[in-house]
Amino acid sequence: MIIADNLNIGYKDKIVVHDLSFTLDKGMFVALIGANGAGKSTLINSLIGVIPPVSGQIAWKLQTDRTNPFNDVGFSPQSQLIDWYTSVYDNVYQGPLLAGFKLKDAKKATVQALRLLAISDLSSKPVDHISGGQQQRVQIAREIARKPQVYILDEPTTGLDVETSESLFTYLKQRVDDGCIVFTSSHDLTLLENYASHVLFLDEHEQKYFGPLTGFLDSGTSLREKYLNERKAVENESAKF
Repeated sequence: MIIADNLNIGYKDKIVVHDLSFTLDKGMFVALIGANGAGKSTLINSLIGVIPPVSGQIAWKLQTDRTNPFNDVGFSPQSQLIDWYTSVYDNVYQGPLLAGFKLKDAKKATVQALRLLAISDLSSKPVDHISGGQQQRVQIAREIARKPQVYILDEPTTGLDVETSESLFTYLKQRVDDGCIVFTSSHDLTLLENYASHVLFLDEHEQKYFGPLTGFLDSGTSLREKYLNERKAVENESAKF
């Protein structure tokens, strides 16, 4: 469980998002949506501790058998966070190894993750000899191979084709069904609508909605249509001042 309570995030001289309050619990697939600059990446970086809160509190409550509880957290940022001087296979393999897997289990998890992200054929290639989209897949595969309880993913489908995006989200939904938490941003609202159970909508530097996806959508309205309507309403309101 992750609890944000009266949270203000950003930097000492600038609050990027204020008054955030939400709880991420087991079995929740949460879509983080909002326009560019709404504070999605800032929130993600605050949740994992890269950016400390300006005020308010973030509380993590994980029940884990791992020596380091944060080995049960899978994190993939927008920018590549990989080991540049290793092969694709070794890069992914390091994920479960560092999370405390036995060698045999780490190898099995690595093979499964490479297959899921459709990069098995790149196993022996150095990561600096593959494309940016392929590097994104390596980064996600490493987190998948660690099999954490919590997945925090910032635009994970960037650079992924439709089939791989569907495969990734199908896997994540299975993990959610097993009791894990998925918290992800993506501009692919159609994909999010097909898999997410909850929505956190940021706009105008504040939390506009957090709750079940069904509660966010109007009857017969897609997530994309609802999002665009909400954005238009906010812009019209702002134009009055």
